[in-house]
Formats: sequence, C-alpha cells, structure tokens
Amino acid sequence: MKYLNKIVFINSADKSLKYAEVNLDGNVHFIGTQGVGKSTLLRAILFFYNADKQKLGIPREKKTFDEYYFPYQNSYIVYEVQTENELFCVLAFKSQGRVAFRFFDSAFDKNFFIDSEGRAFESWDKTREAFGKNISYTRTIHIYEEYRNILYGNNKGLPSEFRKYALIESKQFQNIPRTISNVFLNANLSAEFVKETIIKSLNEEEIKIDLTTYSQTHLKDFETNLNDIKKWTDRNRKGENQVEKQADNVSTVYSALKYLNKKKAELASQLGWALNNVKEQQPKVAEQLAVEELKRNKVKTKLNELDSVFDKKKEKTQEQIGKYKSKLKEIKTKRDEYVALNIQSILERVSKKIPLDLDKKNLIGEKDILTSKFLEIQKRYELQLGQLESQLKEFENSKQTEKNSAKENQLHFKEELTKQYDLLYEEIRAQHKEGLEVANSLVKGKDKAITANRISRSEVRNKRFYEKEIDAYNADISNLNSAISKADNAIQQATEKNKNIQKEWLLEETGVKEDTKRKVEKQTELQTKLNVNISAIDTKIENSKDSLYGWLNEHVPDWDKTIGKVIDEDNVLYKSGLNPKKISNVDLSFFGISIDTNEITKKVKTVADLQKEKDDFNIQITAILQVVTDLNSKSNEELEKLRRRFQPKIKEQKEIVDTNKYQSDQNKIKLEEVGVRLTDWKTQAATEQKAELEIIDNAISKLSEEKTNAEEQVQNVEGSITKLIYTKKKEKEGKIKVEQLKLTEMISKIDLLIQSEKNSIGKKEAEIKFKQKKELNNKGADTKRIEEIDLRLSVIDLELIFIDNNRDTVAEYNKDKRELFEKEDEFRGMKSLFEKQLETELAKHKQQQEKFIQDIGLHNAEIESIGKTLTGFDTDLTAFDTFTKTDVYQTVEIFISEYTDENKTEFSCFFIIGELNTTDNTITKRYIELQEAINKFTGNFQENNIFSFKVKFNERAEFFEFAEMLKEFIEENKLSEYKARVEERFAHIIRRIGIETGDLISKEGEISQVIRDINNDFVSRKFVQAIKSMELRTKESANRIFGLLVEIKNFNDDNPYNIGKVDLFNSADQVNKNEKAISLLKELIKEMATSKEKEINLSDSFELEFRIVENDNDSGWVEKLTNVGSEGTDVLVKAMINIMLLNVFKERAAKKYKDNFRLHCMMDEIGKLHPNNVKGILKFANDRNILLINSSPTSYNATDYRYTYLLAKDAKNVTSIKRLVRKILAVESVIKTEA
Repeated sequence: MKYLNKIVFINSADKSLKYAEVNLDGNVHFIGTQGVGKSTLLRAILFFYNADKQKLGIPREKKTFDEYYFPYQNSYIVYEVQTENELFCVLAFKSQGRVAFRFFDSAFDKNFFIDSEGRAFESWDKTREAFGKNISYTRTIHIYEEYRNILYGNNKGLPSEFRKYALIESKQFQNIPRTISNVFLNANLSAEFVKETIIKSLNEEEIKIDLTTYSQTHLKDFETNLNDIKKWTDRNRKGENQVEKQADNVSTVYSALKYLNKKKAELASQLGWALNNVKEQQPKVAEQLAVEELKRNKVKTKLNELDSVFDKKKEKTQEQIGKYKSKLKEIKTKRDEYVALNIQSILERVSKKIPLDLDKKNLIGEKDILTSKFLEIQKRYELQLGQLESQLKEFENSKQTEKNSAKENQLHFKEELTKQYDLLYEEIRAQHKEGLEVANSLVKGKDKAITANRISRSEVRNKRFYEKEIDAYNADISNLNSAISKADNAIQQATEKNKNIQKEWLLEETGVKEDTKRKVEKQTELQTKLNVNISAIDTKIENSKDSLYGWLNEHVPDWDKTIGKVIDEDNVLYKSGLNPKKISNVDLSFFGISIDTNEITKKVKTVADLQKEKDDFNIQITAILQVVTDLNSKSNEELEKLRRRFQPKIKEQKEIVDTNKYQSDQNKIKLEEVGVRLTDWKTQAATEQKAELEIIDNAISKLSEEKTNAEEQVQNVEGSITKLIYTKKKEKEGKIKVEQLKLTEMISKIDLLIQSEKNSIGKKEAEIKFKQKKELNNKGADTKRIEEIDLRLSVIDLELIFIDNNRDTVAEYNKDKRELFEKEDEFRGMKSLFEKQLETELAKHKQQQEKFIQDIGLHNAEIESIGKTLTGFDTDLTAFDTFTKTDVYQTVEIFISEYTDENKTEFSCFFIIGELNTTDNTITKRYIELQEAINKFTGNFQENNIFSFKVKFNERAEFFEFAEMLKEFIEENKLSEYKARVEERFAHIIRRIGIETGDLISKEGEISQVIRDINNDFVSRKFVQAIKSMELRTKESANRIFGLLVEIKNFNDDNPYNIGKVDLFNSADQVNKNEKAISLLKELIKEMATSKEKEINLSDSFELEFRIVENDNDSGWVEKLTNVGSEGTDVLVKAMINIMLLNVFKERAAKKYKDNFRLHCMMDEIGKLHPNNVKGILKFANDRNILLINSSPTSYNATDYRYTYLLAKDAKNVTSIKRLVRKILAVESVIKTEA
C-alpha cells in the first residue's frame, strides 16, 4: 500500500515552524484557534499532491508560497511516502528563488537536516554528507510538471531512476491533484463542480471547445470578412458591383498617374533635346534669315529692272503701233479722198492715153489722107485752127499758171498753217503735260500698289498659316499613330507571350499536381489498409472484457504461457459468448492431450500488445499523414515557386498590356483631340488665308479700279489733248478748206474762163470747120468722114486734156498706192505684229513679274517663317528661363539633362513646358482623384478587413503602394484566393465545430454511466439512516452557445458535401444551405460576444441535478445542495459526493492497482457534522482508500481519528504542533476499515 506517510517542516511557515513532524498514515484532525496555522498545514499537504502554487488558496495580499514556506535558504518541507516495502522522501526546498524538489530513497531522519545543536544545515552539502553512500538522491527538479509525472508514475520520457518514486502508475493522473485541490478550495458544492469532476475522471485530456480560439481565431472577424467578400460579389439590378467599379477606378486613375509620370519624364527629356536644338539652330536660322532677305532683295531689284526694261520696250512698240496706225489712217483718208475723186474712173480714163494718142494719130493720118488733095484748103484752115488752138493754149497756159500759182500759194499757206498749228499742238501738250504726268504717275502708283499686293497675295498664297501648329499637330498625329501602332503591337506580343507563359505554367502546375496526386493516392491506400487493421484491433480490444481473453486474465494465471499459445487469436481468444468455465481436479491437459507449450515460441498478443500494435499503426498513419502533409506542403511549395516564377512574368506582361492599352487608349483619345484641333487649325488657317486673300483681292480690285480710273484719267487728259488738237486740226482744216474753197472757186472761175475761151474758140473753129467743110464739100472732099474724124479727134482731145489735167492726181495716186494702198496689209500686219509683240511682251512681263512676285512672296513667307522660328527660339529660351524658377523644374531637372537622340521631338520648348505644366497639374489632379478613389474604396472596409487593406494613408508613397497592390490584387484575381480561403475556412469552421461538438456529445454515455455508478455506489454502501435516497441525473444543456454548436453540428452531419461550395458568395440563391450555416455562425458570434464565455466544456453539454430524500423531506431535482435541508445535511451530502467523485477518479486513474494506494482528502467542513456522522463519513472515505484530514477549533470525538494534533502559538509567534491522540490499531493491516 502506497500513501503519504508523514510531512516534516524545517524553518518553515514564515519562520513560525522551526521543526515539526505530522503523521498522515490515517485520518487526521487538526485543532486550534484561528491563526495558529491549521490552513498552513493543509496547504503544505495539498502542495505535495498538486505542486501548483496557484491552486493552494493563498490570498493575493499574503506572502507567496515561496516566501511564506521557505523564508531561509535552509528552509525545508519533507514528505515521507510509504510504499509496499520501504519508504522514500520528497524534499521541497528553495532553489534560485523558487521551490524545487529532490527525491531520496530513505525514510526521513532528522539527522539528515538538523545538527547536534538543533540547527538546520546551512547547505545541501551537509545533508548530502549526512546521507552517506547508501542513500541515493535525484537531481534537482525545477519543473513542477516533471515532479507530478514522477509522483504519479507518468513514466514516458522519464529516466528509470525516477520510477521507484511513483505513488501510482498512471497517465491519467492529472485530475487527482485537481480534484483534491477543488475539494479543498471549493466551499460550495454545485452541479458544475460535480460535473467537472466527473468529466475530468473520464479522460486524461480535458474535452472542451475553446471559444476563445473561435472568437479570436476561427470566427474572429468572420462576419466582417464574409461581408468584405460579399462587397465584391453582390451586384445591383444593373449587374454592377460598386466596390469592383471603385477598384477599377483606382486602377484606372493609378494607371493614368503612372502614364502621366512616364509622360512627364519623356516630356522633360524632349525638353532637354528641344532646348539643345534651339541653342544649336538659333545662329544657323539667323544666318538663313539673312540669306533669305538677300535673295528677296535681289528678286525685288530684278522686278524693278523688269518694269524699267518693259516700259522702254512698250514705249518703242507703242510708237511702232502708232506709226502704223497713222499710216492706216492716212490710207483711209487718202482712199476716201480718191473715192471722192472717183479715182478709178480717172485711172481708167488716164490709162487710155496711149490708145487715144494712137487713135488721134491714126485719125489725123486718115484725115490727112482725106485732105491730102485739099492740102491747101487743109493747111489754110489748119493754120486758122492752129492759131485758134495756140490762142487757146496760150490762154490755158496763162490760166494754168494762175491755177498753179494759186495752188502754190495754197500749199505754202498749208505749210505755214501746219507749222503754226504744230506749235499750237505742242503748246497744248505742254499745257497738259503735268496733268498727264500726274495721271500717268497715279497709274504707275496704282500699278506698283497692285504689284505689291500681288506680291502679298503670292506671299499669302505661299504662306503656310499656323505652319508650326499644323506641322506640330501633324507630327503629333504621326507620333500618336506610331505610338498606337507600337502599343497595339506590344499588347499583341505581350498577350501572346502571356498566353505562352500561362500555358507553360499550367503544364508545369498540372505535372506537379498529378505527381502529388499519385503519391498521395499511394499513401492513402496504405492508410486505408492500416485503418482496416486498426478497426480489427479496436474490435478485439472492445470485446476483450467479454471475450475469452478477459475471462482468462481474471481466472487463469499465466494463461499466456500455456493455453494462450495454442488458441486461435481471431476466432477464439477475442471472441465473446464462449461461456468459459473452470473445471476442478483437472490437470493442465488440453482436451485430454498434454502439450509441452514451452516448445511453442508463439507469443500471445495481450490487449497491451494489441494497443501497442494499434499505436504502431497509428504512428504509421501519423507518418503517412505527415508524408501526405509533406507532399501537399512540397506541392504547395513547388506550386508557390511556380507562382513566384511565373506570376512576375505574367504580371510584367499584364503591366505591358495595361500600360500600352492605357497609352493606346489615351493616344486614341488624344489622336481624336489632335485631329479635331488640326482640323480647327487647318480650317482657321484656310479661313485666315482666304480672309487675307479676300482682303488682298479686294485691295487689288480696288486698286485695279483706281488704276482703271487713273488710266481713264490719263485717257481723259490724253483725250482732252487729242480733242483740243483735233479742234485745232479742224480749225486748221477749216482754214485750209476755206483757202481750198477759194482756190477751187478761183480754179473754177479760171476753168470757166478757159471753158468760155474754149467755147469761143470752139465756135470759131466750128465756123472755120464749117467753112472748110463747105469748101471741101465744094471741092469734093469726103466731109462726112472728115467731120466724123474731126468729131472724134475733138472728143479725144478733150479726153487727152482731161488726162493731162489729172496726170498729177494719177501720179500722186500711184505714189500713194505704191507707198500706202499696196502696203496696207503690210501696215496692218506690222501693226498687228507689234500689237501681238506688245501683248507677248506684256504677257511675258506679267509672267516674269508674276514669277518675281511669287518668288518675293515665297521669300517673304520664308522670312516670316524664319522670323517666327527665331521669335519662337527667343520665346523658348525665355520660357525655359522662367521654367527653371518653378517647382516643376526641380522634379524633372535630371531628365532634362539626361536626354538622348531618342527624345527627338518636333515640339517647341514653350509647347513642351506648357505640356509639362499641364501634365504636372493633371498629375496633381489625378493624385487627388487617386486619393479620393482610394479613400472611397477603402471606405467600404474596416481597418481589420480580411484583405489587410490599409484604410488610413498619410504619405504619397502609401497611396501609390496601395494602388499598386490593388492593381495586382485585381490582375492576379486574388479575390478568388480570399474567397477560396473563406470558403475553406467556412467549411473548416463548420466541420471543426461538428467534430468538436461531436466529441463532447460522444461522452454523454460515459457520463451517464459514471452518474449511474455514483448512484449505485450510494445505494450499495450508504451508511446514514437520515439520508434515505441520494440520486444524480443529467438533462439537456441550457447553454445557448452549446445549443448553437449542436445545431451547427447537426447541419454539418446533414450536409457533409455541401458546405463551403463556390456558391457561398452567390447572392442569387438567398435561401441556400450556406446561408443557414452562415446565420448560425453569426448567431454563435453574437452569443459568444454576449456571454463572454471563453470555452465550452463537457460540463456545458448537459445539466446535472440532485435529488436528496432526507427522512420525509424530498428536495426534488435541484442544481445546488444548499436547498436540500439543514446545514449539516448539506455538508454531509457534499462530503459524500466529494468522496465518491474522488473515488471514481481514483479508480479510473489506476484500474489495476486501485487498492494499492491511498489518497488524502482535506475537508474542513466535516467538523460541522454530528459526531455520529463524522465517524460514518470517515468510514465512508476509508472504505474507498481515502484518508480524510480536516481542522476545527476543538475536538469532539478524538477516537474517531488516527491522529489528533493541537496547534498553538507562543508569545514569539512560534507555532507548536502537539499530537494529542494516536489511535493504536489492533491489527495494522486493517487500517483501511478502522482508521
């Protein structure tokens, strides 16, 4: 029998106990007044059993256990333990400021610790010397758990030297010290305490559900996390998700910001290139301007020379045209004069002079022949006629002389008059010269103005309005198209590359998963086989008590060495229902056959062997599970490696796609804008050009009209001159006509005189001829013929006279004909030629003039363009100088200085600076938009959201980091990971609750059995007549949290395959099973927050009630004993239940050796019982190998206890412990029933 035999105090109890020994090998009663140290002794005894300073009932305001019980370095408490054959001791002492233990294999001897003078040894060395060589001792034990394992025989992992110091041998010892502590410390006996004690007696490990784990881990923020996920999945009527839209907005704004920052850097580099280009080009362009101005001046000089040369040529040509115009005019005048003279008739009559002369000659000859016979008559008459003819000629000559004289006078008059009038013409021209010059100057001025305007028009026509802007926008469009094409190509390439990367990833991932799956399946097959073996072993162990194996263990010693070697293990040994019996007077034969079983090497498997085999299988299963876990871990690691290897590549490609897509989209938007602006600039350029051309054309039209007016003025002046000259000419012609009339009249008069003379002579000739004719007739001449001849000759003579008179006119006509009329076509041709020549020269002049005008316009346009370029350079340099003083410059200075040829641009510094400032302002706006977008997005989440999204930001970098993270979150679809985690967590929580709650509920049968055992124990061994009946029972738990756990467990059982499916966040099905589970979890969270319970123990799974029948008083079913009856009855019932509970636990802790050790139970309250009941309760405990220790102020019946000690304190506060009574037992071996 093993038990705590003695406790010894050395320099202990706050220096009040210098030395005291207390025997504990029976029931002990401590008596003494308050404050003498009764509780001190009880706590020291309790410390032996629990080695837990927190479970001794020491108030906080008191000294600690170490300080109180071990005030000196040589303070000791020695516990002496009795075993079957010997004694050993447990030494408690202070080491390193706290209590430690040693075991030594000897009974207590005062000399081990106290010197001859009664003083305790100062050091362990003295005690070790006192032990000598025969007493062994252990090392110092600092860890209390190790001490308890040694004391209660939980030998796993302990050195063999400690095994002899065990009070019992059990792995399920923990509730022994706990129950002893609870009995000592718990003044109230409630159903909860009884439940806890029962539950703790069932298993080595306490079964409970840690609500803290759920509230702070599993279900911590579960509802919040669930809501966080649902914020991404819930959609409105339009099928939109606001959080998703907000996240996309953050990504869009962030991408825009990244693009803008990149654009800002590019613009800065372009500015650097453009600035350097300005500095390089400025002197070259200035030189180009000078060259261009020189070219323009040369062309202007040529234009002026062209006008001068053309004017000279024009003047000469116009002189020629005037000359031929005069000739043609003279021809017309002459022709008109000759027509008036009927020149053709004259010419015709004059042309007959020779025939007439010949005819006259012939007629004269014929007449001569006819008158030859009458020659004398003829001569006589001819002489007379000759005289008359001579007289007439002489008269005519004199008159002709008069006529010639008159004509000469007329001619002289005309010449003199022409001279006079020529002078007068010159005077008229001189008088109008200034006016004509002014008019011609005005024409020339207008002509020059027209030329200048034509130059301007050429300049405007050749001028490229808003050339810089249009060229810039065209370049921008070209660059944008190129950038869009480049971006689209990059997107296509990145997308294709991304697909290839994903294919490669999927291929490798599938390979890893398939390989892991094959290996896991192989391990699962092994596990299944092992589980089958374990099930078979469990069946054997479960049937072991009722099988032949159990019967042999109980009735046949060493059966495993005899019959066990030949029994079929599966079909016989562990089979129930065989009804084995012992037959007396039978030898050790086997069905009449004697076998030497020593020759059989078979080892019979005991339950322990089966348990060990099961444990080995479980170890193998654990190893398999570990292998599977390792395989899954390795698979996850490899998958994670793949993810880390491929995800950055995918991210890089996605980044390329996103960046280029954003850039492409932005460039397309900008392309539209630029296209519109270019159209606007072109429209504006065309409009302004048209407007300027209209102004110039209007000016030219006006100048042309003014020129026409000026020319008309010239014509008016010239017309006035011509008119005056014409008037004078008319006047001259009038005077000439007057003189001509005079001349004509005089000539007419002369002609009349001549005619009169002719008539007179004619009459005379007629008379002579008549006489001649008459005479001739008389003479016989052919007078008729002669008369005809004479008549004919008379006509011929008249005609010849006419011819002779018009001989000069015909000569003049012939001269005019030769010099004028015959050359009329020539004159007209020459006039036309010179007119065409003038026209050609004019066209040529205009062409050359137009070319020069165009050239001047081009040069002017180029000069203006170059001038604008130079002005632009100055503007650029000024703008840059101003820009260097801004904050924006500080942010881009490095990019400006580190430009390359790749940054070549068509844009000006001024424009780029404007774009930089605009971009910087846009960046600021976009940053504000990003802040607003992020704040709006994070406003959906709490600080401890499932995604670990930050919700508070201070620095710019924090916003950018968050945007980058959110962008990655969306791109990598991390929401699905979180959803999977929550779904997995959801399923895990439900299943875990199901399992843990199932574990709790699974103990209901055992608990009921324990309660039945307690009830039966009381019935079988009751001792108090007043207590007629004492009964315990269980009922359904009233704990709301446990009720919810059971509901969740039932849900898990009903839906083992439908929990945590992908529709967990599918709001379309509002009544699905997940919603039910979620509502249960939410309710559980709410209840846990309300109740503040930290755990659900097995005791929470049911309610325990008592029913006590005392005499005729039935308490009914109650949860507390305070309502059972009198105080004594309550204490009695409490003591009985304490003893029975401790006994149940004691027996379960050491089933094989339950009668081989004793325990102590400290219960102060039994002092309140009647002496008869005290004796009865002591026996009730001793029957169960439980020794009772209690304290009270006085002793009522000392003989009921083995030992009675009196505790007292002297004036020096030193406690003395005196044994008053020691009951001597007649037979020590029966102490358990009489102690």
